Amino acid sequence: MFKIDINCDMGEGMGNEELLMPFISSCSIACGGHVGSEETILRTLQLAKAYDIKVGPHPSYPDPDNFGRTSMNLSKKDLKDSLERQISLFKMCCKKSETNINHIKPHGALYNDLFVNAERVNIFLEVVKKQLPQVQIYCAPGSLLEKEALIVGIKTKREGFMDRAYNGDGTLRSRLLHGAILTDFEQVGLQVLGLIKKGSVSIANGESIPISVQTLCLHGDHPQASKLIIHIDGLLKKEDIDVR
Repeated sequence: MFKIDINCDMGEGMGNEELLMPFISSCSIACGGHVGSEETILRTLQLAKAYDIKVGPHPSYPDPDNFGRTSMNLSKKDLKDSLERQISLFKMCCKKSETNINHIKPHGALYNDLFVNAERVNIFLEVVKKQLPQVQIYCAPGSLLEKEALIVGIKTKREGFMDRAYNGDGTLRSRLLHGAILTDFEQVGLQVLGLIKKGSVSIANGESIPISVQTLCLHGDHPQASKLIIHIDGLLKKEDIDVR
């Protein structure tokens, strides 16, 4: 039997967390960078606890105006301070709710920058090693973040995306480009099964590239998130794929 962790980004103001929780096994919760507050974190943690969902912080560039999806030219100190504030807030909320932290996953432009930017990878890993040394990082397969994390002894979980188009180098197609967000349920289903069962994903020219993943993400702000996750859950059950 195949098995896969299904994760979702949450606490981002969509209000659909309770609709998504029954179909996932982990979630990454916004913690004040692009969006999120103590109130929204605690609310999402309580829901996750009720549904026995693993949780982790979802830090980003401190850029609510662009929802953390625009790269920022921050100094090393400013980026480090921002990440530490976000993670500290999340840890405080977990202590209040008596919740264990399973992972950490960067958000948006920060996630993309950590694919190749050595300086920012080093900053991110420095903060993680200090604040959350025992957790795993959800990150892109083949990214510099994955490679450097393993070198310094931090566990990783290779992440794929069910609702996003890929470039030939394994990065995600820019949201500014047509077709970057997958909305056709059949296409999403094919991508999900390809990633889980074949370890590959189709790209724009019709070719496939190899990508080995251990967790699959559905964005909580996807326009059809609650309907899409029900469709995918039915497909996984039909294919005898266990979500855990």
